[in-house]
Amino acid sequence: MRIDKKTELAKFHRNNIIAAAECLFSEKGLERTTMDDIAKKADYSKATIYVYFKNKDEIFSMIVYNSMKLLRDQIGNAITVGADFYEKYSGICNELVRYREEYPLYFESTIGEINVDLEADETPQVFRDIFLVGEEINEEIAVFLQDGLNQGIVREDIEMLQTVHFFWSCIVGLIRMAGQKQKYIEKAMGITKNEFLQNGFATLLRSILT
Repeated sequence: MRIDKKTELAKFHRNNIIAAAECLFSEKGLERTTMDDIAKKADYSKATIYVYFKNKDEIFSMIVYNSMKLLRDQIGNAITVGADFYEKYSGICNELVRYREEYPLYFESTIGEINVDLEADETPQVFRDIFLVGEEINEEIAVFLQDGLNQGIVREDIEMLQTVHFFWSCIVGLIRMAGQKQKYIEKAMGITKNEFLQNGFATLLRSILT
């Protein structure tokens, strides 16, 4: 399907605005960044910014959505290229660690609740898109766990949807703690942040093995 010039131009402007906002969010944070700042950084009028985005939260959500798509693809790739169940699991965990390191600003938003009515007509499409890509990531992990079940590696008594979210919360919690308490981990436990993470990931996996 051929995309008309008007659509291409709108995409170009939206991408410019998103790029400018992403720089500002990284430098100043979401709260301290204003729409005026974004307009100045993108070299557009403030009125032009509002043509493409309702507010800065919508811009931020678009960046979160783009980063989540990348995370989905990275997790899918880790599952595809992993030689066995254990290597696939290691790949999933490592991709989540990398995601926090590369996108620390969006990490918390990725795992947070979407506090809007997804069915309301006035809700921006990006919030629905974030929800859907989150479900796609959950499905990737569910397929991975089901493969472990089929191989007799994972216990048969797990409840799949609960286990997917259990894994999400535990892996994310480990990554968050390792980032926030790195100095304590190194001093009190005598291990590196990476060793703490790998030990934690291994302990989590053992909880569902046969």
